[in-house]
Amino acid sequence: MAPPLDRRHFLKGAAALGAAPLIGGLQACGGSDATPASGNLDESAGFDYPLALPLPFAHGVASGDPLRDRVIIWTRITETTPSADEIAVRWEVSETPDFARVLRSGTQRTNAARDWTVKVDVTQLAPASSYYYRFHAFGRTSITGRTRTAPDSAVDSLRIAVLSCSSYWSSWWSGLGHLADRNDLDLVIHCGDYIYDFVDQDEEVRARKDAKDTALPDYRDWLNIGELRRRYALWRSDPNNLRAHQQHPWFIVWDNHDLDEDYGNELATPFDGEQSTTTLAQTTQVFWEWTPSRPVKADGSGEFILVDDGSYPAPEDSQRVWRRLPYGPLLDVFGVDTQIGLPGHGLTMDASHLPSGNSLMGRTQFEWLTQSMRASAEAGVTWRLVNNQTWLAPADVPDLVEGLPPLPKIGISRWSDYPEERAALLQNLRGDHGAGSRVRNNIVVSGDAHGNLASDLIESTALLGAYVSGLPVPNPRPGSTAANVLAGFGRATTGNLGPLNLREASVGVEFAPSSMGRGGGDELLANALQLEPGSAATVAGTRLLELALIALNKNIQFLEWVDHGYGIVHLTADRAVFEYWWQDKLTPGSPDVLGRQMIAWAQTDSSGLVARFQDQIDDVTAHGLAVAPTRGTRVADPAPLTQTLAPR
Repeated sequence: MAPPLDRRHFLKGAAALGAAPLIGGLQACGGSDATPASGNLDESAGFDYPLALPLPFAHGVASGDPLRDRVIIWTRITETTPSADEIAVRWEVSETPDFARVLRSGTQRTNAARDWTVKVDVTQLAPASSYYYRFHAFGRTSITGRTRTAPDSAVDSLRIAVLSCSSYWSSWWSGLGHLADRNDLDLVIHCGDYIYDFVDQDEEVRARKDAKDTALPDYRDWLNIGELRRRYALWRSDPNNLRAHQQHPWFIVWDNHDLDEDYGNELATPFDGEQSTTTLAQTTQVFWEWTPSRPVKADGSGEFILVDDGSYPAPEDSQRVWRRLPYGPLLDVFGVDTQIGLPGHGLTMDASHLPSGNSLMGRTQFEWLTQSMRASAEAGVTWRLVNNQTWLAPADVPDLVEGLPPLPKIGISRWSDYPEERAALLQNLRGDHGAGSRVRNNIVVSGDAHGNLASDLIESTALLGAYVSGLPVPNPRPGSTAANVLAGFGRATTGNLGPLNLREASVGVEFAPSSMGRGGGDELLANALQLEPGSAATVAGTRLLELALIALNKNIQFLEWVDHGYGIVHLTADRAVFEYWWQDKLTPGSPDVLGRQMIAWAQTDSSGLVARFQDQIDDVTAHGLAVAPTRGTRVADPAPLTQTLAPR
């Protein structure tokens, strides 16, 4: 699949086999199944592989996909050369970071077929509880990880971090360091592009060992499954990323850069695509190997494969990723796949649920999502949150009025090419077309476009119509750099008239907190105009772009396309608060800056001076609230980092 260039083309127009060891494919010479007492852990003989901690647990630990009574824990065994066909790894779980009392333990054997990764579905845990875990092999112990199970009864709040598009080469990932330092999070959601295939020519910020050489596998697209696995190792060699996984459970879906089976680079390389042997099946296989994700059944039901005996939880079909995490009566979390169905992957998507046109999701996934969200609402769950890859709400060239032929679209989001399915999804939530009662309190969190977006969810792309918003004004808050003043545009008012709901067409809200590194509008604009990235001129040009998009797309309530970072979703029984947290991606250890705070209400209340309507996202100040960072009430001690992080 060729690198996507939609946004770059748009902004420019608007402006005028590797030499390193492939550990996953190596086998032990002796063919013995017995684990040796000590592994091959001496790095002194020129061993070259992305690492951060001492062998064999050089890539740290991670956890993910928590349920009320179980969670996946992960690590990897790394040796200079494998010392046996299989390695036995012992794991332990405790309620305290000192492991004074081990609650659960066991042993799992790993091998080259799964790239020496260890994934355990730890069972018999208590709901809404924090736990600590670690691994042992070759007489050595991993760092300690911290995780948290989902609740199964009412809790006062839930706190979820959201990020996407985490490009190692584009940023120092200060935001991941700040995420690691937060002790009140329930879950970290990644919306895709968890890894990247190629280096962006505009964003050569850093490289492993400062080697910006496309002959090396750590600075170009992968050529085979060994180099693909190595890419995950490179990502896990970053201290901030490693610590963020150490401290919190994650819920991850993939996007286009994760599933790139075709060789392609923006920087010139000494290789061509004919040398690549990577397949789509390998990209999804390695995703399951290297992420702490719980696989689902192959039947498209979205139901988990639950492993109770401590064995490795292997997927039945590695290309199925959509799934649901129940978080008690306050929240259901859904993960969807709006990537693998794109034409470049060569799969045929069943579009029989649509009157005509193409399907991005396929009928099986579409029906699973709509039926599951309806069942969630009927069960009385307050909020539904969808982990989605790319902006769902309209954010493009609008049509003038409904009924006329649509105008050509720029393609900021792939949903511009699938308007019929987007309309069917949102109409289903509204209860149209015989779907039944309306499903309310829907939140979509998205990535891909590398910009900060808050939007109502409407299907209409018409500029003129019954839906009305307030006028856009500059954001009074600054960004993470001195040049990024008045960071973006938002709407100061709700646009509603007293108890009159002029945004009733919205069936939910969308929250997209930029990217964890990959460049936004200002960097692409700087490249097009040959200006200094981050300069006042490029920021000013991006402000014009933001103003045009928010003015032409009335559903957008906030837009900022310069800064980068992550978001926080703070959920209670009566409201959802959304925070955009930004860091200067070019500066290691950049401070956390709260760039904007938005709110959505769980119940309609039109008795006050400013009505509160469900399924609408507003600036907190539009409701007379002060901007103040939210904080969680359930806090757990951090997992200790008892080993020195030394990226190499």
